Amino acid sequence: MSKSTNLSTSQQLIKHVLLWIVFAYCYQSAISLLVKMALDAQPNNPVITAFVYALGFNILVAHLITKYDKFWPVIGSVFIGLVGLVVIPFLLFGASGLLTLALLAGILCSLPVSTYIVGLIKVKHSKN
Repeated sequence: MSKSTNLSTSQQLIKHVLLWIVFAYCYQSAISLLVKMALDAQPNNPVITAFVYALGFNILVAHLITKYDKFWPVIGSVFIGLVGLVVIPFLLFGASGLLTLALLAGILCSLPVSTYIVGLIKVKHSKN
């Protein structure tokens, strides 16, 4: 048996939350870079461009979340999104560090949805 199966539920939850916090910081860094890239690519429509980039990026992130978190991937994606896009920027930069409301809402909604869909695809693919 592996180590993770010997852990109690509370220990697994603590382990997951700590990993999610680290991943959230990395997610925040990547989204910040993504928004800067969108501004450079399309100075007239940076919010739309950033959202399109974020959709593609969230599919990659969803793949990583479902690959490494077998217990609570959708809950993890919600936690990662909220901590990474709301808590960390607010703690580091204050209210000015937050994304615009429309972009923030779009990215926060698309990450759990992407994680759920990628999880379904992986389950269906593993059955074949």
